[in-house]
Amino acid sequence: MPELALFRMRAVAAGALVAAALAMPGAANAQMQRADVDEAVQRYLIAHPEALGPAIEKYLVDHPEALRAALLALVAKRAASQPAPAVAAVDARQAIADNAKALYAAPLQTTVGTADGTRTVVEFYDFNCGYCRKALGDTLALIAEEPNLRVVLKELPILGPDSVEAAKVAIALQMHHPSAAESLEFHRRLLATQGRVDRAKALKVAADLGFNAGELEKDAASAEVNEALQQNMRLASALGINGTPGYVVGDSVIPGAVGAAALKARIAAPKQP
Repeated sequence: MPELALFRMRAVAAGALVAAALAMPGAANAQMQRADVDEAVQRYLIAHPEALGPAIEKYLVDHPEALRAALLALVAKRAASQPAPAVAAVDARQAIADNAKALYAAPLQTTVGTADGTRTVVEFYDFNCGYCRKALGDTLALIAEEPNLRVVLKELPILGPDSVEAAKVAIALQMHHPSAAESLEFHRRLLATQGRVDRAKALKVAADLGFNAGELEKDAASAEVNEALQQNMRLASALGINGTPGYVVGDSVIPGAVGAAALKARIAAPKQP
């Protein structure tokens, strides 16, 4: 917390200054109350304005997280003082219709469940998203309970370079024509991985499933994979999806990990005319 970090910094600085003040002539034998200490510190600061610098510097060296907390607090304060930019509402039905091909039939998309299912759920996800990891159970439950359901997994790596590299491996995997079961197992294992998911972990999971890690790594760096990833980014933007997980069911865009029950209810709902 920024307040706690600032309090600690002040405490360290004040401690150093109190010690200095107590070392002043006549102060050592005085029984100083808080007001006396504050007055002594103030007098010492006036006489020695340079004394605060080393104390703060030492604190920042010992506790670098305090600087980060202070900067985050400053950014948050400035953001709060600025009016939020106007965001145009997305017409979900129109956006889905306009982007149907990219949404449901992209060349390198990951499809699990029933390939020719009569209903489709599209999920945008990030391998390092904690909510996506929790929502994995929802996806698995839907596939198990809905025999005519097709699930399209769209990589949307919004949580840093590691996520981007893992997403590229996932897309490259589709160039090797995995079965739906293999794609689902790859997806399941990576989302169940402890710690940050990156390219190395994605390649290891693929290798464990019998794919050639060297070829996958080469394919992941290709222009074709990069374009597929950029298409996912453009598609998410067009649909108004700016976080993960995000779902498209029928003519609706559903943000967040809403749970299997909510998704099932939307799947079962009749399509709007």
